[in-house]
Amino acid sequence: MSDDLAFIRKWIKKGLSKDKKTLDFSGKKITVDMAIDLAENLSLPEVEILFFHSNNMKDKVLVEFADAELFGPLKELWLYKNNLRDDGLVALGDSTRLTKLKYLSLYSNKIGAEGARALAGSANFANLETLDLSFNRIGDEGAVALANSPHLQKLKTLHIDANGIGYDGMQAFAESDCLKSLTELNMTYNNFDIEGLELLRESKRLKALQTFKSDLHDEDE
Repeated sequence: MSDDLAFIRKWIKKGLSKDKKTLDFSGKKITVDMAIDLAENLSLPEVEILFFHSNNMKDKVLVEFADAELFGPLKELWLYKNNLRDDGLVALGDSTRLTKLKYLSLYSNKIGAEGARALAGSANFANLETLDLSFNRIGDEGAVALANSPHLQKLKTLHIDANGIGYDGMQAFAESDCLKSLTELNMTYNNFDIEGLELLRESKRLKALQTFKSDLHDEDE
């Protein structure tokens, strides 16, 4: 490995777990050029968990990783506290590598409705069991897309706190026939109203949940 790419060796030495299944690349300031170097030169087929959070990562950086070999074996991807918007989610949805994910953490980014639609519309997330989109900007439109996704039928835990979701989003989840495995739904800090809450309380989907949390209602069943 050339001197220009020596940072990769240093990051691996510091961030790779002893069992080689977890790689921690959090807290780095990854530029586009670094992302290209990592994507082209890094292959760790045993890594199943990647911590990529708190990097101030923008979409153009994540786009470079979307089809990297590093993403192929991943079962958990932690991307929280970055600067991701919709294009990053579109890239993940279009990736030819990222097909085994069970856990995806995206909280505290700037993802909007388009990003939520890209996620909901991609078969890449068919094995997803936990999705954390808290503190983003998906709104009602993004919530409706998630509630009606044909690819999220294995999803068990969904965090969509603080996303500007109101009545339409609540109604979509109350009437959803797609999230058949959902056992936990967290929707605090949104734009709730009593009518939307009643729809969720009365829905067959809500009755199947073990945990539902909102600003007006916090119930473990």
